Amino acid sequence: MPKYVVQFAEPTGRMGRKTIEAATERAAVAQIDSRGFTPISIKPAAGSRTAVRSRSATKNPLKAFRGGRRRRAILDFTHQLAAVTESGIPIISGLKAVAEQTQNRELRAAIKRIVGRIEGGRSLADALEAEPEWFSNLFTRTVAAGEAAGKVPEVLLSLARYQEQEEETRGQIKSALLYPSLVVVVLVLATLFMLVIVVPQFARIFDRFSGELPLPTRILLGISAAITRHYIWTLLGVVAVWFALSTVFQYPRPRAWLDRRWLRLPVFGDILLGVHMVRFVELLDLLTQAALPITQSLRVTAETMTNSALRSDVRGMIRSVEGGRSLTEACAETTWLTVLVKRMLAIGEYAGRTDQVFAYLRKHYSIHTQRSIKMLSTLIEPALITGLAAIVLFFALAIFLPMWRVLKLVGST
Repeated sequence: MPKYVVQFAEPTGRMGRKTIEAATERAAVAQIDSRGFTPISIKPAAGSRTAVRSRSATKNPLKAFRGGRRRRAILDFTHQLAAVTESGIPIISGLKAVAEQTQNRELRAAIKRIVGRIEGGRSLADALEAEPEWFSNLFTRTVAAGEAAGKVPEVLLSLARYQEQEEETRGQIKSALLYPSLVVVVLVLATLFMLVIVVPQFARIFDRFSGELPLPTRILLGISAAITRHYIWTLLGVVAVWFALSTVFQYPRPRAWLDRRWLRLPVFGDILLGVHMVRFVELLDLLTQAALPITQSLRVTAETMTNSALRSDVRGMIRSVEGGRSLTEACAETTWLTVLVKRMLAIGEYAGRTDQVFAYLRKHYSIHTQRSIKMLSTLIEPALITGLAAIVLFFALAIFLPMWRVLKLVGST
């Protein structure tokens, strides 16, 4: 049976940590709850099968390429499962029908295993939780809350809407960055062609010149020589720098520093913040509709935040709410949540209309994010043109400055 390390708060306020053997994460949390403690975080114990499976899934290099296909498959599954539960079809028969219609073979196999677990007496959420490569903690906890509140169809429809919003935003960002990415790739290839093929030809001519070459020419020849003559060391150096940076930014403090800098960027930071605000509002709306307690809703929301600065803010809200403060007071203490979110949540909590506030904020930040993405596309084009002009100017100066000197010498004689 898998083991989980659970960090919890005792009624006296002391923090504790315990390794618990349980079938699922929710079962481990339930054990802590039954003892009167408040769970803070949970993760698979080192060396357990769950932890090994989680690490292997994270390190799978093909996962990034299959991510889009998996997300679409899960979105279709969520819609189909919502239709099954809403129509009143028995869950086992409905899941079997969904499995027959699923084109993704891996997901079809996972659904069949889920059916087997439900036939064995486990709940839908527990059966889904046993497939962490397909169903996230957000998905399983939301379904569990929906089962407890008797709102499984509504919860699944809200989950599908959230997934569609995520996919739409991700697609808009990819579309905005597609053209600049192609231009950058072509520019890099053209620069490498110049450095490897063209510049060495001019280097032979420059060797015959007497006197010191101009600085741009010396820089260009040095870069070309490093790539053509010492390409192995250059490649190893690039790989070493990339590996060092990726390793350093896996640690919490450097990662937090980098995430804060991302959010402070002029236009891109505004887009990131808008995307995260949409996610924050969508998740809180979804989880509160599923009748999940506010502390658990915030905990699930924090786990889905990819930016460590915002994740730290949400975790601070959890501690504040567990300390007896209201959601409004907890929001007011955050650093990165926008003023609009703080004020609107305060108004909604005071008036008892948080559902309407969530709907307004979701619509506002969706429109705001779309506008920011369009602005990003508009601003990237002049930046690319400026960069291209700078590179062309550098090559022109480096190649033609020595020739101009020779022409002047020839003309003076």
